[in-house]
Amino acid sequence: MVRPAGMPMHNAHVVRRARLFADGHALVVRDARLRERRFPVGEGGIRRAVHFLPGNLWETVRTSPGERWGVLVFQGADGNDLVRIPLAAWLPEAELVGVLELPPSQCLRRTGLEALVTRLGIPLEVSDEPWDPAAQDGEQRGRPVVVRAEHRGLPRWHSWVRAFGMLGWFVALVAAFAGAPSWARSVAAGALFLVPGADVVVRVTGWWRRRRCEVLARAVLVEPSPGSGEVVTERFLRTATVRVLPEDIVVTNTAGEERWLARQGDHGVTKLSRLIAPESGRPLAVEFRGRDGEARVLLPWTFWFAGPQGDDRWQDLVRALGAPVSDQRHGQAEGTQHWSEGHVLAEDARWMAPVVGAEARRRTGWYHSVIGRNEPIALVMMSMVLVPGILGGSDAAVAAGVLSGLTVGVVLVPHLCRELFSRAWFDRAVKVGQGDG
Repeated sequence: MVRPAGMPMHNAHVVRRARLFADGHALVVRDARLRERRFPVGEGGIRRAVHFLPGNLWETVRTSPGERWGVLVFQGADGNDLVRIPLAAWLPEAELVGVLELPPSQCLRRTGLEALVTRLGIPLEVSDEPWDPAAQDGEQRGRPVVVRAEHRGLPRWHSWVRAFGMLGWFVALVAAFAGAPSWARSVAAGALFLVPGADVVVRVTGWWRRRRCEVLARAVLVEPSPGSGEVVTERFLRTATVRVLPEDIVVTNTAGEERWLARQGDHGVTKLSRLIAPESGRPLAVEFRGRDGEARVLLPWTFWFAGPQGDDRWQDLVRALGAPVSDQRHGQAEGTQHWSEGHVLAEDARWMAPVVGAEARRRTGWYHSVIGRNEPIALVMMSMVLVPGILGGSDAAVAAGVLSGLTVGVVLVPHLCRELFSRAWFDRAVKVGQGDG
């Protein structure tokens, strides 16, 4: 069972639902809508798997980041591509590990794709030629459509609605100033309202899907227990969690980004390791490790197990995982200021700890991390062209003004409320054991 890369909150349903797995003698590709496509193995179906390595690494990272560890292609007997799987789309910690720290062959094993190929009973080859998307697409013209097992950051309809809204606003507004009927202004305002309206639908839908996940209700929940005197935020205490299910480990960081890791198989988490400071002998962090000893998750000990309930939560985690625990001395490299510097999962340690202020808002804000930070200003300025109509004039002008005002409200009100809520409470740094002062 291969699991997708970790995703932000509005895409948590992708991480929870999409899977690649073998069912008998068939490869099954299941998407976020629980639709399954089956590809039989054998005559008339999949005959082999080929791992194409990335070509120019830096160009690939810049233009096609999902292919930075290469692409696994399932092919038929005639060499036609049937399924293409970008490795980065199916590595749970893909956004935490650098391409120089994880070679493609190790990434193939860590995702579980290598074990999946073995389970299907087909040969796995490594191509001598690097992956060239343009050449591959050219070869496939006139042939059956190839399934690309990858997930969009936003649904396809969202892009179409936003594009239609922007185009409709521009065309209708130009027509209105060129002497078109007065209702053209209302059309322009209504079209522009579709842009933030599409965002609202995605955000509300994502929130509703997160709340309706019944599987997580049966998980063993491990929450942070920061040590006395540590600086924390309400966001960290309410959002960061580790959940243990019979077959999965669900890790949610301070930004609400969720990733699922296997507990069984060659790519599963099978060990726990405490990193110990050589001088003081105190624990620094906990690593969740795979069968080969590679780190998959990194939890800072001081924020998770150093508090009054820390021992109980550590024992809950150990019992739930049922994995062997070992201690390992962790020497800090010279010239570093923090124990996690130089660790392959240093970014994980940072986001599995409290993150305060503007950085947390940038990582979790819709207009910072998903759409674009300048869009609120642009939409407000575009709406202000028609807002004065609300003060008087024809019915069409008033309707246009009302719709433009709604656009401004939908854009600014949630954004400003979030900023105030974050600054006043959610992301305000507070020392544990010292109240709110």
